[in-house]
Amino acid sequence: MKQAFLLSVGLVFLVGSATGQEKDPKQILNDVYAKWKTVQDYHCMMQSNNRLGEEKDLKKIEFWFKLRHQVRMEVLDGEKKGSALTRNDAGRIRGRKGGLLKVIPVTLDENDERIFNLRGRKFYEADWGTVIKEVIQRVKNGWTLKRLADEMYNQVPCLVLELTGQEPESGVTKDMIWVDQVNHLILHRKQFEGTLPVNEVAWWEIQLNTGLGDDLFDL
Repeated sequence: MKQAFLLSVGLVFLVGSATGQEKDPKQILNDVYAKWKTVQDYHCMMQSNNRLGEEKDLKKIEFWFKLRHQVRMEVLDGEKKGSALTRNDAGRIRGRKGGLLKVIPVTLDENDERIFNLRGRKFYEADWGTVIKEVIQRVKNGWTLKRLADEMYNQVPCLVLELTGQEPESGVTKDMIWVDQVNHLILHRKQFEGTLPVNEVAWWEIQLNTGLGDDLFDL
């Protein structure tokens, strides 16, 4: 396992001809958004680490996404290991427990606690489109955006962006993303409340636009 720590918007930043070393953070975000617009579907491995107060939730996940916001998530390790959740193109959510009952899927509604993670995020909001929308919205809301020094992440050269601000509803005050310098995909996200890390996600073994079938997104 490659273990590493770290989910259609109205704002698009202008892109110049700058190289990776010269690009300002808004240009980097624009590249991320432009890459996302080329994605029809993807399949990847994810690791998420959430914290709320003294509670912690660490999971390894297999994740599939297809436009129009179809999602399949299977928990490979951690809490609820063996469980699966899907959302199809009609918005129907289905869930299946791990263990002996995993063969019996059930339909779940939007308010069912089983579709939320520890910090109140719905499972189908773990896609890159949602992450990108959140980052751009924070810039629109006046968060400070800056570029940090480039880093290697999971053996991949990455551009690093940091946003800082206030968001009472989530408690997050800092949001960082690591962007692959070559293909402009987000490989790592880390969020903080003050100095305390409260959410961290990693993406790897990424496959884009393989033609995933709709039947994958229903249990």
